[in-house]
Amino acid sequence: MKPPIPPAEILTTPQACGLLGITRQTLYAWLERGRVRPWMKVGGASWLFLRGEVLKAKGLKHRRH
Repeated sequence: MKPPIPPAEILTTPQACGLLGITRQTLYAWLERGRVRPWMKVGGASWLFLRGEVLKAKGLKHRRH
């Protein structure tokens, strides 16, 4: 059994956008392209992200694809 994820490691969509320095629209485009992986979907259109995945995407932010 996996240990529970600490709440501080779970980011809302606005928090992920803030950490990445991008807009929600850009974040959703990144989701479609697979540049960032969501942890889970909540509600109708909101996502939760794991801090580690967002930090990986932040490293990709400055690379051209």
